[in-house]
Amino acid sequence: MAELVMVHGIGPAEQTGEQLREEWTRVLARTLREEGREEAADRLDGGAVSVGMAYYRHLYAPYVPRDEFEVRLPAPIEAVGTEVGRDIADNIVRHASDSRDADEAAYALEELTAEVGPEQGPLAPLRMTVALLSRLGPVARSGFAALSSTGAFHLGQVAAYLEDERVREGAIEAVLSQVTPDTKAVLAHSLGTVVAYEALHRLDRPLPLLVTFGSPLGLRSILKGRLRPQPMRSPAHLKRWVNVADGDDFIVATLRLRTLFPDDDAVLERTRRVKNRNLDPHGAAEYLSRWETVEPLADLL
Repeated sequence: MAELVMVHGIGPAEQTGEQLREEWTRVLARTLREEGREEAADRLDGGAVSVGMAYYRHLYAPYVPRDEFEVRLPAPIEAVGTEVGRDIADNIVRHASDSRDADEAAYALEELTAEVGPEQGPLAPLRMTVALLSRLGPVARSGFAALSSTGAFHLGQVAAYLEDERVREGAIEAVLSQVTPDTKAVLAHSLGTVVAYEALHRLDRPLPLLVTFGSPLGLRSILKGRLRPQPMRSPAHLKRWVNVADGDDFIVATLRLRTLFPDDDAVLERTRRVKNRNLDPHGAAEYLSRWETVEPLADLL
């Protein structure tokens, strides 16, 4: 019966739900203290606020690479992963703060349009996409695609959620099993924002707040007949939705998520812009260190 439900995104398969919960809670409490919210921080640190992590990374077990070169993705998931990778490069082109990063990503996209021959193997488009992404400044600095298998697995987590119903339903259930009448807020990062979006559309009780950050909602590869429901709209029982984005976060699909929703949607607010460290603009801890992310939670906690 968690008052605060957290929903993680893509990442290492070996990272546990408890590790993620403890890390997010620690950073959240630190940010509250830095902003003078000692009482809320003490409640969080002391366990007076119940916190749950909706954990679903174990569902990717069949796709975890066994070495740094292996890619264990079926063809449909590989194809969607390639689409996601191209969208990431396009994100950098459209809203990177450094024009050199944008130019480099534009050149990479041109390279990706080159035809890949069948003799290079069925996974060649994905491997090529990962290789090109690994050279792009924002991606290279984050370690997102440090190894071929790492980058492919990260893209594959997004793709598997969209293509593998076992993963999708398991992740949605992980969220819904944590959300109870006592839940005051859901805090979601990266792919977790997609999971939370779909899960909360199934919710049959009021939820005061959703905070999303580093969200790929709006990526063509996610919207293209895959996101449920479409067209996009706020979940019916959600009272307030705050979205936070860094322009250099290569996973962020749009800095104006509100424009993809109906004009009369009064739940989703205009995206709050932050500036995370260049080393890891997509990191959950980076976003949780920003008051723009934490402030909506402060009074609820």
